[in-house]
Amino acid sequence: MDTEFIPNVKFSSISEIYPEINQLEQITRYKSLISSFEKLYNRKPKFIARSPGRVNLIGEHIDYAGFGVLPMAISRDLIIAVDITNEENDMKVRIANILNEKYPSKSWEYEGKEKIVEIKVEEGVSEWENYFKSGYKGILQHLSLDKPKGMYCLVDGSIPPGAGLSSSAAYICSVIIATCFANDVKVTKTKITETAIIAERFTGMNAGGMDQTVSIFSLKDHASYIKFLPSLTATPIKLPSVNPSIVFVVANSLITSDKVVTAPTNYNLRVVETKLAAYHLGKSLFNNPCENLKQVCDLYSNSEEVSIENLIKLSNYVDNIYKENQEGFTLDELSSLLNLKHDEINNKFIGKFPIRANKFQLYKRSKHVFEEASRVLKFYELCLNEDKRENIVKELGNLMNESHKSCKELFNCSCDELDELVKICLDGGAFGSRLTGAGWGGCTVSLIYESDIDKFIRYVTEKYYNIKFPNLSKDELENVIFATSPGCGAAIITDL
Repeated sequence: MDTEFIPNVKFSSISEIYPEINQLEQITRYKSLISSFEKLYNRKPKFIARSPGRVNLIGEHIDYAGFGVLPMAISRDLIIAVDITNEENDMKVRIANILNEKYPSKSWEYEGKEKIVEIKVEEGVSEWENYFKSGYKGILQHLSLDKPKGMYCLVDGSIPPGAGLSSSAAYICSVIIATCFANDVKVTKTKITETAIIAERFTGMNAGGMDQTVSIFSLKDHASYIKFLPSLTATPIKLPSVNPSIVFVVANSLITSDKVVTAPTNYNLRVVETKLAAYHLGKSLFNNPCENLKQVCDLYSNSEEVSIENLIKLSNYVDNIYKENQEGFTLDELSSLLNLKHDEINNKFIGKFPIRANKFQLYKRSKHVFEEASRVLKFYELCLNEDKRENIVKELGNLMNESHKSCKELFNCSCDELDELVKICLDGGAFGSRLTGAGWGGCTVSLIYESDIDKFIRYVTEKYYNIKFPNLSKDELENVIFATSPGCGAAIITDL
């Protein structure tokens, strides 16, 4: 699994990366990026780094609780054209974006091994260069280079930001592999992934790990069953081969959720709530406060292997222990429950990631995590044993539907538009439909037969986009609803 990624594993051309149906479109895109690079910098790029977005098929908000997830890479990605400087003392990084009006050009100097680069993070503000700086700083902290190469970079992304398709992780992963390749160093896939997880935290996000792992490790035509504990593993898995064949359709609600801006009340708060639940459940069950809910499960099972049976038992235990308070704890109530002072709670669970909450939802978050983890295992086992299941497509769809219900009612990470879009997708013939990604906006993913793609997209367009967003052009519609199959992971393209 953990082969040396840079510089040994690279691709000479885009035909090795993208599905045949997308290759002409990508050739045009790459040519346009190279032409724009030459006009901007008056020099040619030496290589292009790319990392894909992902769609999570099932397993939402459980990666940072330590449980496995089941995503797949998509063909939508972020690419960076790069040239390096040959001057010994030129360590300057220059970045620009194809969408220059929205994302202005930036540059900075390397500030030495200790500091590397300054990253200014303000609550409620999301600066595009901070993602580049985060990947750059993260990998250079690991490499500890005296004189990293200066770089000229031009960025182009086809992953809509804020859509729950992991645009930020793809961006940071692309920067990391670009920096490695520019400096001719060898780094394993696991180290790149671990670095990307840590690096995203420089932006103010308490990242879990799923997004970075699938962006780096994915194999073409395979989804990935990703486990984080006891160690990071990514197992390629073929989706069921049925007739007619299945495909997933991604539909963007066009409600944008900037994870950094909303983190204090959404993403970061959910991370804190799951950690608080782990601490309390570990203490109440075993007199052993736990760091995450996977550790609770390990102690309960007396094993690091996770079983569906034990996850369901833990879900039932959560019902019992929180039966007197399923609507959340105030900070004072939490202090009494955990026998910790306010400042101890802040230091132990919150730290540098800002949050805002009137009540902390330990019951809802822990119940979602245990039951969602069981759904991931069920989904995985169905894929492994497809020949033994007559109604496998319907069963997979039902798991997706249960997942969305839990995200909506227990994790409170959906929104009205996502709920409406899910209902329309189900009415339009999907076997299963759910939000994908962090939620609070972004995309849904729906399971359908490949033969029904055109009919399904027409139905969703008529019932959702034509009503809510009637001015979308045909090209814009193709970017907000599209069918996808499992794509290739991160790569370096050298045949330009």
